Amino acid sequence: MSRVKDVTTSRMQNYLDFRNDPLAFFMKMQNGGEVVSLRTGLQPSFIVNSPDFVREILVAKDASFKKGRTDKVLRRTIHNGLLTAEKHDHKRQKSYYQPIFYKERLNSYAKTIVEETKSLVTSLQDVEYCKLNDEMMQLTLAIIARVMFATNVEENKKQLADAVSDTIEQTAQTLFTPIIVPLAIPTKGNKIHKKAINKLEDMIYCILHDAKQHPDQYKMTMVGMLLDTQNDTGSAIDDEEIRDQMMTMLLAGHETSANLLTWIFYALNQNPDVEQKLYEEIKMIDLEQSPFELYSKLNYTQLVIKEALRMYPPAWLIYRESEEAVELLGETFKAGSTFMICSYAIHRNEKVFPEPEKFKPERFADKKGEDVPKFAYLPFGGGSRSCIGSKFAIMETTLILAILVKEYKFKVEQETVTPDPLVSLRIKEGLKVKVEKR
Repeated sequence: MSRVKDVTTSRMQNYLDFRNDPLAFFMKMQNGGEVVSLRTGLQPSFIVNSPDFVREILVAKDASFKKGRTDKVLRRTIHNGLLTAEKHDHKRQKSYYQPIFYKERLNSYAKTIVEETKSLVTSLQDVEYCKLNDEMMQLTLAIIARVMFATNVEENKKQLADAVSDTIEQTAQTLFTPIIVPLAIPTKGNKIHKKAINKLEDMIYCILHDAKQHPDQYKMTMVGMLLDTQNDTGSAIDDEEIRDQMMTMLLAGHETSANLLTWIFYALNQNPDVEQKLYEEIKMIDLEQSPFELYSKLNYTQLVIKEALRMYPPAWLIYRESEEAVELLGETFKAGSTFMICSYAIHRNEKVFPEPEKFKPERFADKKGEDVPKFAYLPFGGGSRSCIGSKFAIMETTLILAILVKEYKFKVEQETVTPDPLVSLRIKEGLKVKVEKR
């Protein structure tokens, strides 16, 4: 008996449902079978719900796949960075990225995270209301600029954060439309996109120029490491490739963390018992002394983060396209088949996560988390393309969360909150909160 089931609705209905509400569409398809065929004809498309098939695609048969459509769209901004590189290029780039996240560097990054978050604590002292998503975007941008680029963006971090936001929004719109309009065509969306790219590139090339003039100041940063790295021929990496990696870090290295933090504060507001338990854990901790050593001891804080990553995974959708005919668990798929893995829906499988719509950090406590099938929970992807910065992301989120919860309560001021599945999972229209000092 085939483990691939055909969808019962029409292609047009599926497309309209997907465009109208992607998350609801994937949730509806979750009950359609382990792998659901969308019956799209010459270029078959499938939704993958089974952890077993996810493992086959991301790990066991990884060499048979490429990122496909997402790669084409992201390349408009990133070009050939770690997020978009394929095969040999990806392996090569990953090898020189890895030292950026070694333990001794994370130790240094932790201090910067604390400093920047303390600065936000000070700036919120006289604020009654704020858009928390904007504050988180600017905070994580300031952090990534300092730890990766040794650059202070205090003066123009809002403009840079807006440029990242515009880039993400335009990328998502392109990703979910049938035809990719070349960036050179002056549509309204393309004009916004190109303006945002130019803004980010201005900063990148300014940093790169300064790093070449003052290499000692950048020695412990990503820019400094890339300037010292050689390619396959023994030559220095060119400026264009360094630009691509810096653009990758700007787009993938802070927007996802900002969205996750925003969702966590929303969840805490909805679950005051969880917030109180979190506060009890962190209220006596002084993270300024040795933040790297202390963050891993905040056990309940990290359970909260794990649960937020389950319910609101920033990387909510993974695309893969088969480059050749491939057999997965006895099922054969033709070359050019597209597979969509929606972690948002997979994380809501009630057979794996009872009461999936409830925010319950304890589900990951003690041995409980070990009962979860490995690819039923994949907030950072899996296989060779899993997120290389996952440890940094967890550390950053833990420290920011601990510092802010210790000082403030953020009360959500809006009646409804709607997920906005762009490249990363946002809250539509942001999150307006009342800022209350503890």
